[in-house]
Amino acid sequence: MNKNLVRSLSFAILVWTAISVVLHAQNQEKTSSAEANPAVQPTATFPDLTIPDNADIAQLQAVVARAKTATPGSSQQYKAQQTAIRVASAELVKRLPKDHPAYPQTELDMIMSSATLLTFFDDDQQVDIVEKVQQFLKSRESLSMQDVQIGVLAAGMVELQPDKEPANEIYQLLDELLKDDQREEMQRLRISLQASVRRLDMLGQKFELDASTVDGKLMKTEDLAGKFVLVDIFATWCEPCLAVQSRILSHYQKYRDRGLEVVGISIDDNVETLNQFLKKNPLPWPVIHDGAPDPLDRLSLKYGISALPTVLLLNKEGTVVSLEARNSELNRLMQMLFETPTPAQPAEDQSPENQTPEATQGNSPATDAQK
Repeated sequence: MNKNLVRSLSFAILVWTAISVVLHAQNQEKTSSAEANPAVQPTATFPDLTIPDNADIAQLQAVVARAKTATPGSSQQYKAQQTAIRVASAELVKRLPKDHPAYPQTELDMIMSSATLLTFFDDDQQVDIVEKVQQFLKSRESLSMQDVQIGVLAAGMVELQPDKEPANEIYQLLDELLKDDQREEMQRLRISLQASVRRLDMLGQKFELDASTVDGKLMKTEDLAGKFVLVDIFATWCEPCLAVQSRILSHYQKYRDRGLEVVGISIDDNVETLNQFLKKNPLPWPVIHDGAPDPLDRLSLKYGISALPTVLLLNKEGTVVSLEARNSELNRLMQMLFETPTPAQPAEDQSPENQTPEATQGNSPATDAQK
């Protein structure tokens, strides 16, 4: 794979790893506010991050310092750590003059922790944080790598919400701000940012496929017509990909006779590495090696894949109805498609609380996914 693509993909994977950690800390319902002191008891390895009442600047800075050096041992501790940084830094930003030596880093800490905690806030708070992130990025004379990471992290968190447009706007803003940046690493990052925009733009569009599988068979979009299709984009070196693949296999074995198909697309550098993997771990669905000599011709670039694992769901018409068909969301989608009665098969209890939820994270109604 082209080195620039590898580096930009690696950066995105690191950011999405951070996002995955945050998701583990989420409760089933959103927290209305993350302003309160974390309700996590200190331990021998995790410090007390309680912010004293009427804390002065030195005390607030001490809390931030303790939190930044803490090593969370659980998702709850991670949330407590980020909440302490956010609350203390926000108060410091109010009190410190802008020309104070500590102000730039304090502002950075506040924005970064806010982006990390974004999914814990209600809709209005999320809008406010996204606006602050955008204002922060626009205010920078020259974006640092950490600035870009903040933007990508915020966009990634927003992507988890039904409305993807704010995430798209952040990716496009970062791309525009880096357009004239002469640093090579920033131009590499633009590849990932532009890929993210293309990926989000796939939602609701027909999936285009024209490639050969590892056993030499030509596969086209029309070959998948009339089936629900999971497109599993993976690499053999990606452990989270293999965990998702195991879950996909379980669903495939259960639902293949009812119209579920799977297509694997490997981004491994070497097709021989992929073949050795498939020899040891045979998959019952077609697998494509995304190894075109010219990186610009590769499917991963065409589909805008900037993080692994990525699993798409296509409805029977070949339309992309989910960009996030993995883990618990995969389970939910399979339940909805194959276990939930359709309008043509009404359930006995049709009360509002028992209605089918929307199919793809608010982007397409359940009936669209079930076509």
